[in-house]
Amino acid sequence: MKIRITSKNSRKIQAALAQVNGRARGHTFTTFEEIAELATQAEMRRTRLRLSRDHAKGIRLLCTSGDEVARSYKWARRATCVELTLCTTGWCLTDIASDDVYAEGGGFHTILTPAAEAIALDAFRTTFSVE
Repeated sequence: MKIRITSKNSRKIQAALAQVNGRARGHTFTTFEEIAELATQAEMRRTRLRLSRDHAKGIRLLCTSGDEVARSYKWARRATCVELTLCTTGWCLTDIASDDVYAEGGGFHTILTPAAEAIALDAFRTTFSVE
């Protein structure tokens, strides 16, 4: 699956989300707007890593829905896991799956290519010195 995250593809994205989520709605990604917001957050992560769009091609962001709940909540909740990948045309939705989350809720995980990692580390090293 590879769907570019644009308003033109909003129906495709919502259909894919509906197919994966089934009847679950409470702790899942259900709308195009939520996925578009994830793409915005992914872009902010890219800029914080000081990666140009050319150097960042191929980086991925894994996002799992669901907020943290009280530790006493012991039951699993259905969540949506999406994978966004930076392609030459922009951020694309490349995978959707359902998952169970517990009290901790969802989160974000950035996966860099080896080349992007080297550039990000070099940029980070310019921000400090060791004496």
